[in-house]
Amino acid sequence: MSESSSSDTEQTTQASSDAGMGAVWARLAHAQVLRLRALTVLGVLAVAVLPWVGSAWPVSGWVHQGIEWLGLGLILTAILGRCSCMLYLGGRKGADLVAEGPYSVSRNPLYVFSILAVMGIGLQTGSLVVGFVLALAAFAVFHWIVVEEERMLRAAFGARFDAYCVRVPRFWPRPSVWRSPRHVMVDLGGLWKTARDALPYFLAVPLFEAIEAIQAAGWVHVQVRLF
Repeated sequence: MSESSSSDTEQTTQASSDAGMGAVWARLAHAQVLRLRALTVLGVLAVAVLPWVGSAWPVSGWVHQGIEWLGLGLILTAILGRCSCMLYLGGRKGADLVAEGPYSVSRNPLYVFSILAVMGIGLQTGSLVVGFVLALAAFAVFHWIVVEEERMLRAAFGARFDAYCVRVPRFWPRPSVWRSPRHVMVDLGGLWKTARDALPYFLAVPLFEAIEAIQAAGWVHVQVRLF
């Protein structure tokens, strides 16, 4: 085979590979749009339904208050956890296979912390059931998008990603496999954006306090009480 033929073959193979990756990226981009829409619908439904749902625990009781404080703790943990993920991403997301820090114990720590945040928001109702239901709904959305993301990662990194999947769980962290370099490159812009985007989680506190107030005032009548 001549050098020109070999070069043409390599270019054709590269073009085919690039086209394949382009299709994978396009599918993932569409899936991310659907993810945002699904989470928006989930949020709207929660705001529409939860005023009619109340806690089975007395609002002034220690159990109700304890559940709310637990939820606040989960929200704070989620914000700090998402920021810790950005410390290790360092602007590399999609460009490299990040397998250090939080990504060494869970393949999707950002989504894990987001699920914790959703649960924390639900617990502001004073109901464990509401917290778990919202967390399960968020998990369903994130599980679907993770499957799409793994298509892209497997196409981009091949055997490296397969080995990573064997070592690190998809969601539930495995602390025993933690590993981290002594130094990491930090993307300050990405870190600030992550913290800024997560701060609205705290709005759940005054929102549900307001809902409890209008329920107590009789403006909205609770139809279901959950533990």
